[in-house]
Order: sequence, then C-alpha cells, then structure tokens
Amino acid sequence: MDYAAYLKAMDPELRTAFLARVAAGAGTPGPAGAAAPTGGGVTIADHHAPGPGGAPAVRVRVYTPAGSSGRRPAVLWIHGGGFTAGTPEQNEDLCLRIAAEVNCLVASVDYRLAPAHPFPAAPDDCYAALLWLAANAATFGLDAQRIAVGGSSAGAGLAAAVALMARDRGEVALAYQLLVYPCLDDRHETASSHEFAAEGMIWNRAQSLRGWGAYLGSGHQGTPSPYAAPARVADVAGLPPTYVMAAQLDLLRDEDIAYATRLMQAGVPTELHVHPGAMHGFVLFAAQAAASQRAIGDYVAALGRALNGAA
Repeated sequence: MDYAAYLKAMDPELRTAFLARVAAGAGTPGPAGAAAPTGGGVTIADHHAPGPGGAPAVRVRVYTPAGSSGRRPAVLWIHGGGFTAGTPEQNEDLCLRIAAEVNCLVASVDYRLAPAHPFPAAPDDCYAALLWLAANAATFGLDAQRIAVGGSSAGAGLAAAVALMARDRGEVALAYQLLVYPCLDDRHETASSHEFAAEGMIWNRAQSLRGWGAYLGSGHQGTPSPYAAPARVADVAGLPPTYVMAAQLDLLRDEDIAYATRLMQAGVPTELHVHPGAMHGFVLFAAQAAASQRAIGDYVAALGRALNGAA
C-alpha cells in the first residue's frame, strides 16, 4: 500500500486529525496523547516497587478512585512507545478514566527503556511491579484475585509477556489481559508487516524493525524468548481471558489477529476487535474522534465486565 492509498482508506475523522498534526509540524503522530473523557474523584500517587534482581526500583504511578465498599480490582497498565520512549504520564487521562469507570486501582509502570536497557529489562520491571502490586493488595484494599494487565502498542506486547510470565511462574493469577494493538512478533513475516512500509505511515516497517532491534539489543543472537516476542510462545493455553484490539491500517494487524486466533483455539475466552479505517495509535493521537471513543469505550467496558462481573 502506498501513502496515498493509506490516507484514502482512513476513517475521515481520523484522517483529518492525522493531517492536522502533520500540517502543524508535529510530524508523523507517535505514541503520545490521552484518552478522554477523564475520570473524576481519582487520586494519583507515585510509589516504587523493588527492582528485579537488584535492578533500580521501579516507579509505579497509582490511580485510586474515591470511595469503595469492599475490595476493588486492579489493572497493571503498561504504556507504549516502541520499546524506546514513553512514561506513565502519557496515558494519564486513560488511566484516570479506567480507574473511575471500572472502579479499580490502576498501577502504571515506568519501566526501563531500550536501547539503554534492552530485553529483559522492560518485562522484568513490569513483572516486578505486578509482584509488588499483588503483595500489597491488602494495603491498597484490593482483591488479589481480580488483577488484570493491559497496555497499548509496545506496552501491550509487554502486557502479553507479563501474562506469560505470570502463567509460567505461578506467583500471581491474573484475571484478564487487555492488549491494545500489541507488538507481539519480531519476525515481521505477516502480510500487514509488509503492507505498511511507506514513509509517513504510523509505525511503518522501518520504524518497527528499529524498535525491535533496540529492544532485543545489538548483541542479540538466536531465537528471542517468548517473554520478548510473545507470538513465539509454543503454547498459549492457560492464559487469562483476553481482549485484543487491532486496527485495519496497522503493520501489527495480522500478528494481533493471529495471536487472538491462537488464544481462541486454545480455549482462552477471547474478544477480538478490528477497527476499520483506523491506524496504529489512533486512540491516542485522535482521542476525541468518534472511532476512538467507540474503541476506548469498548475496552473500558470489557475491563468492567471482566473485573466486576457487569453485564
């Protein structure tokens, strides 16, 4: 697909937002922005979880909704940024919204970034944050049986890795995983990984290859661990119920659909949403667009059903 066809295939409102950013000199929209509307009555506090294996402590930004009767669920949220950029603050409005609408604590992880800290630093930090959250469930007034993990883009890939680590190590039983256009596969062999290669496309093939190269590290040799590239895992059975969101005009589309398909084939309750006319990062750089609000509303509602048993 060339750049002109890419623009033509976009949802009109998303295309307008995309072109406005480019015209304003923002360049190709990247993994930044926030979802709206925001949640009210939510307090924000930074905490620090013990680092993995003697590594530095991991900052965890905690969003707690006001008031509660009984123990509430929690979501460990992992921001995107191509493995090389980003902070919890870039998803502040989204975390506020999840906390308020789902009535859950949201713990957003400030993990170490590549290339300065290649794999396994990021998933190890995120898993350390999960262990810390579970260990402090009573302190935070949480139901330790209702902890979910979620993220977007590279953060969703890390969330998938954390879910694999939790399954394999048996230390925390996750209730759910929410994967928003996740980066899952380093191989770049799918049709969509070749389709979205033109300059100017969001998270095009060259950008993705650079991101994965930085994440795996210059000294990487051999087949990456599934904790780096979850699509490589041999068996997905035993993973928690899952929500996968994909975008039609996204290099990651086919690997996301394939992972969701494998989960369903393995008997994992799985909800897959593929948004037409949408590109990578659309719920962030065009958060107010109708397509984005539908997408955000869908996955926030899915979290509510999963964690609170809402109809």
